[in-house]
Amino acid sequence: MAKPDIQATFITASGTLFRLKGKLGLDDLGAVTGPDLVERNFTSDVAAGNGGVEVGEFYHLNGDLQIKFT
Repeated sequence: MAKPDIQATFITASGTLFRLKGKLGLDDLGAVTGPDLVERNFTSDVAAGNGGVEVGEFYHLNGDLQIKFT
């Protein structure tokens, strides 16, 4: 099994993904896209789930980025 390529990254407002160490990924699939986070403001994982957020997806709590775990 290949070792996962896990590196610290950040995403710009336009959806471009950059790796902090400057390494390129194995595949360049273009910009990272997803639902508009502005509309995904929830108070908990339960509320996010009721709003359609799946496990592993992003939402925010008054501007703090969250990942739905349950």
